[in-house]
Amino acid sequence: MEMVLENNSYKIDALVGQPLALRYLRNYSKYQDKIPPLLIFHGPSGVGKMFAAELFSKSVLCMNGNACGLCQSCKMFQKKVHPDYILFPDNEKIAIGDLKNPDVFTIRWLQSQRVIYKPDVSTKRFVVFPDATKINSEAETAMLKTLEETNEHTKFIFVVEDIHSLKSTIRSRAVEIPFFYLSQSNMQIISDKIGITIPDYYSGSFDLGNLSLDAWNLFQDKVENSIFDSIQLLRLEIWIKAYKTNHTEWKEDFDYKKFLDIISSLMIYSYFKNQEKDYSLCIDAIFEFKNILHKDINAMENFSVSKLFNKLCTLVH
Repeated sequence: MEMVLENNSYKIDALVGQPLALRYLRNYSKYQDKIPPLLIFHGPSGVGKMFAAELFSKSVLCMNGNACGLCQSCKMFQKKVHPDYILFPDNEKIAIGDLKNPDVFTIRWLQSQRVIYKPDVSTKRFVVFPDATKINSEAETAMLKTLEETNEHTKFIFVVEDIHSLKSTIRSRAVEIPFFYLSQSNMQIISDKIGITIPDYYSGSFDLGNLSLDAWNLFQDKVENSIFDSIQLLRLEIWIKAYKTNHTEWKEDFDYKKFLDIISSLMIYSYFKNQEKDYSLCIDAIFEFKNILHKDINAMENFSVSKLFNKLCTLVH
């Protein structure tokens, strides 16, 4: 879910719930000669990384240096037509491009037709990659050359979830800025500003995992009706393992691990809010499962699911 605020709120301090990132960006906004060639914003999806990239870029590009909302630069930025803000697509692979006639949004297009020239409107230019993992291997090698030879007026922002998905040669040329899951109170502040209502079980990030809110509510109902009885738990386990196969509407970029993460979070919430019995051991078991899930061990998902549900059946019996 993309966070968009009105013009009068479109300043660095509009970044909510990320105090460490905010400290970095305030400092770089104030001392713009200290901005490194590459900033890497890394952390969970849906917590404000792209929003921060927009806030920071607009602030630095502003002719008054504070995202005033009134100057030519701010107005162009707000209309998404700023020539010094180059936003690469996040839904397709980024190639190196043809040597003589590179396509738009390839690395050679960037090198030969953009970064070699001075900015058009502002004193600096920002090149933002909303998903830097989309840069293919050949393009990434070419990107290294661009970073090594970059001029003072062009700055890059890479956005990724896992910092380790980037090559060490890229990371060595960057300042890495971490982003973290949002607290429930900060999510409420943000949701009030952008005018949406979030369910009380919804926390951590605004990433719906490419699912509708209806799908989330379906998952919540399924979990709440299944986790307090051992027979129902076994049925829930079967449903979880078969979900992707049985639902053709599942989008390609909504992977099984993300689905398991969502379901396990809903289970924690449902156990936590139940006041009839102490389910702390069940919650501990689910946190242990989530920890294994996040270690990204291949082909371990179904085994870990079976192990978790076997333990939960014993605990709720």
